[in-house]
Amino acid sequence: MASIKDVANLAGVGLGTASRALSGKGYVAPETKRKIEEAARKLSYTPNVFAQNLLKNRSGIIGILVPALDHCFFSRLVQELESDLYKKGYKTMLCCTVSGGHGEEDYLDMLENNLVDGIITATHSFNDEAYLRSKRVVVSFDRDFGGHIPMVRSDHKAAGRMAAEHFIDRGCKKILNIYGEDAREGHISVGMAHRELKDCLEAAGIQVLEEYTRQDKFDMGYYSEIAGRCLERYRDVDGVFASDPLAEAFLWEGERRGKKIPQDLKIISYDGTEMTRSISPRISAIVQQIDKISQDLTNILTRRIQGEEIPEDKITEILWRQGETC
Repeated sequence: MASIKDVANLAGVGLGTASRALSGKGYVAPETKRKIEEAARKLSYTPNVFAQNLLKNRSGIIGILVPALDHCFFSRLVQELESDLYKKGYKTMLCCTVSGGHGEEDYLDMLENNLVDGIITATHSFNDEAYLRSKRVVVSFDRDFGGHIPMVRSDHKAAGRMAAEHFIDRGCKKILNIYGEDAREGHISVGMAHRELKDCLEAAGIQVLEEYTRQDKFDMGYYSEIAGRCLERYRDVDGVFASDPLAEAFLWEGERRGKKIPQDLKIISYDGTEMTRSISPRISAIVQQIDKISQDLTNILTRRIQGEEIPEDKITEILWRQGETC
């Protein structure tokens, strides 16, 4: 692989002149610049971006932590983040803290020691102190660290109210409100949607039953097991509010038990990924706008890397998508 020194020798110029010509920083006479560029083409020279970034105390790499990629929401979020970061000149290092078989702490230590410029975390399992001590720029999705780490999230309270209004309008009497056990603690903000749903329904005199899923399980087999168990335990429930894959599991398990959807069981999912539109009947969903969430995360992160102070949290609007299950 040719070096910039090889280019300078072929063009008959000094190393500094070749560097200025190829980086575009500093004046080089037009004829001299033409010779240098021609030499670079002949030698198939490409600049060592990693070395350049090290000189600037930058790596051009962003670490992304998610629980798993077999969950439809996180796989879509990672796709959007990789695309948005690439447009801003960054590559990504992806860490799956559950399905990858490694602990969140191990991955955070690795990112700290490998000169990433920043970290986007969408995980919910590790203690806050390690992130608050981090020397890297950190931005959180949906996890409230307090302190100096900005958070991007959807308007979860509006989501809970929206779901409650639809259940009330459809005449539901008993709703199953099911979500991750980690969101019960309060620092995972998606729990706000489920708490708001419960408050609104109970204020309208509607009974709300609550169940919780494990934070380290994301496969459809597990979701089907949970849905089947709940439908056996609560045979008169007539509405379910759950995440996309869990809502799909309730759809299949409900039909398998002879329930008519939506006459006997009304289902609203929260996330609204493509899977809610790819099955029949299509699931009614409250949509988290993943593309806007990704843009907010990358904008805040890159601006903070450049030294801007952006302490405010960012809340994105949610949308209703009418399906055939509510």
